[in-house]
Amino acid sequence: MKLFYSDASPYARCVRVLLRYYGVNDVAEVIVDPFVNDAEFLRCNPLAKVPCLSLNDGSSLYDSEVIMKFIDAKYGDSKLFAGQYNDWANQCHFSLLKGMLDSAVSLRQEQLREQDGLRSDFWAARFEQALLRGLKQVEQLGLSHFQELTAQQVMLVCLLDYLDFRHPQLSWRKVVPALSLWHGNIAQTELFLSTLPKR
Repeated sequence: MKLFYSDASPYARCVRVLLRYYGVNDVAEVIVDPFVNDAEFLRCNPLAKVPCLSLNDGSSLYDSEVIMKFIDAKYGDSKLFAGQYNDWANQCHFSLLKGMLDSAVSLRQEQLREQDGLRSDFWAARFEQALLRGLKQVEQLGLSHFQELTAQQVMLVCLLDYLDFRHPQLSWRKVVPALSLWHGNIAQTELFLSTLPKR
């Protein structure tokens, strides 16, 4: 199997963390630039988005959530996701975090549009506000309080690291000090250090 990923993608990083969590060694990780339109990559995912997992039978899986659930089922006996299928609150919490990743990436895209004079202050502010509101909600929900690692926590660490990586101006630690303390500890474990985007 082959995982196509971008080093800076927080979605792809969630998948790469899960591969390490389960000690998977039969998936080759291949860095791609989604904007180059590499032929092999496009055959696997016509949307040209990462991550994309090419399976041994020639089929592909894409969307980080789908790939995470596949890895969890294949290598972890559905340890992280099995109990969530009839737990609507847990599924909603996962969607909250995924939506926050979307906002963080969209905020980055607005920053990149600035060089063309197309950046929207309205949308940039809207994405920032959504992120800060979402973090307050995450702290109130206590998603970091579980003793064993959860799928939500994987996404949360990747989100917070991405904020530090791409949005250092967003003072999220002042808004959610308890979350900041938790992140300061868990983000220093080898599981997450080994997948940090390069500066």
